[in-house]
Amino acid sequence: MSDFSDLCPLFNTGVYGEFVFPYVSVSAVSSTEGTGGYIFGRSVIVTAAYVTKHTTVPSTTDAFTLKLAKAATFAATITVFASYKISKTVTTQKIGKLLAMTVTAKTFGATDVLLLSSSGVQQNAKRQNVYVRFKEK
Repeated sequence: MSDFSDLCPLFNTGVYGEFVFPYVSVSAVSSTEGTGGYIFGRSVIVTAAYVTKHTTVPSTTDAFTLKLAKAATFAATITVFASYKISKTVTTQKIGKLLAMTVTAKTFGATDVLLLSSSGVQQNAKRQNVYVRFKEK
């Protein structure tokens, strides 16, 4: 993904951008690791994140927490800064509705990695779209 922000860094300072991880289905991982990922390639601050359910949760007992994390490399220990608990039993979590994740703004350097993580059971192709909003630093 190229957004040409490196051409005019002075004019992009403070400008917000967004991107999406489409159709995410993250298996439960330990609290120190993440999957997938994105490198911004410049200094940014992640300020908000949203998740939308793409498919329904197939069980009334399954629940999981989708998380966003920062790490120095893809294999490094993660620092979770955003999360959202997804459950079929909550009627406000409709398919396609933007659900705001709880986010603590996090600064990313040019080589830091944004990773996805999850706790709890995800099975039977539970899929979500994850939207990430960031600000140029």
